[in-house]
Amino acid sequence: MHPVLSRPVVALVALAVAAASTVAVAQTPTADTPAVKPVRSIPYVSIIGPDGKQRNYETNAIPLLYNRACFGWRMYLGGPNRTVSLTEVLTTSQPAEQVIAGPETEVSADKTKATTRMREVVQDGVLQRSWCIIPGDPPGTYTYDITIDGEPRGEFVFCAIEIPDQNPNIDPRDLHCPNKFNSVERMRPSRNPKAS
Repeated sequence: MHPVLSRPVVALVALAVAAASTVAVAQTPTADTPAVKPVRSIPYVSIIGPDGKQRNYETNAIPLLYNRACFGWRMYLGGPNRTVSLTEVLTTSQPAEQVIAGPETEVSADKTKATTRMREVVQDGVLQRSWCIIPGDPPGTYTYDITIDGEPRGEFVFCAIEIPDQNPNIDPRDLHCPNKFNSVERMRPSRNPKAS
């Protein structure tokens, strides 16, 4: 898994994934411009279809479509555009066969945890990241724990589900995930303690 830090590179990554690249990529995707700005944090899955177009779904059910599916989180933080210190811990319930990571990511010896520490841009109040599925990624539970500027801010729990026929036309919202939409936003601690 290899982090992509700039938005123009994301388009190249999508093309690489569509071309059946053998590398999983952590990316910071450019969000589609919604009619209304997001006001909540969500898990999402994107799939490159046979036509090469990317389809996005608000779900936490990940079809294990190799070199086609990506999964991630979008967190609404509000405020001005700014750079924050992000720590993202991605944990899987079973080891991955391989993990390809950049220097900002530390992978555990058993290949069940990838900890990424980096500076990341909050744009229009939103911070988001994703990882893509490659051969050897295991089925089971995948959990993101997110810390921003040293404060725990969220947890996203996904279900990775095997797709034996690798059909990219699947709608991940139709997959059975026992922890459907299990995402937790942690409240920031109050910085103004009450006076006695």
